[in-house]
Amino acid sequence: MSALDHDMDWIRMKSGDLSAFERIYRAHVRPMMRYGLKITDDPALVQDCIQDLFEEIWNTRQHLSDTPYPKFYLLRALRNKLSRQLSKQSFIRNGELNLASGELLSGYVELDIVARETETHNRQTLRELLDGLPRRQQEAIHLRFYHNIPYENIAEMMDMNYQSVLNLVQRALKSLRKGFSLKSPRT
Repeated sequence: MSALDHDMDWIRMKSGDLSAFERIYRAHVRPMMRYGLKITDDPALVQDCIQDLFEEIWNTRQHLSDTPYPKFYLLRALRNKLSRQLSKQSFIRNGELNLASGELLSGYVELDIVARETETHNRQTLRELLDGLPRRQQEAIHLRFYHNIPYENIAEMMDMNYQSVLNLVQRALKSLRKGFSLKSPRT
């Protein structure tokens, strides 16, 4: 099934076509499951989030915007849903830990602070490194990794051939890896 077919199914689904909704589900549930398992190793949570997401999509279908990339929309929505669920679980675990022991809590809080500081540092470092890339590399990285646009479409958007886009992205990633390894704190 082509991307155009998925676009048409999305439009049909929005108008209440249950068979189009089923085709969207069947076409995307496996990739969504694989993607969700990269975020968390809890398959039950991923399945629950996928089911909840499709239920929400069906219930709010009339208010959804058209999207040229239903797969991108679904993966991003799943990521957001999993993040919220994992945050809730983390909050619950933190609450249980508060009740369990003050000593354990202080150790956990310290680890949490260090983890947040490390994440903040990594994000800042990545932002700086991205800003240091040439404009064309920044654009290609942004389209590929922030918008999940296929390389073929990036080539078309940037008026480049396919192989040139691959080379551009690889040079950018190599530069980011090198810069990140130089700037990341040593443990």
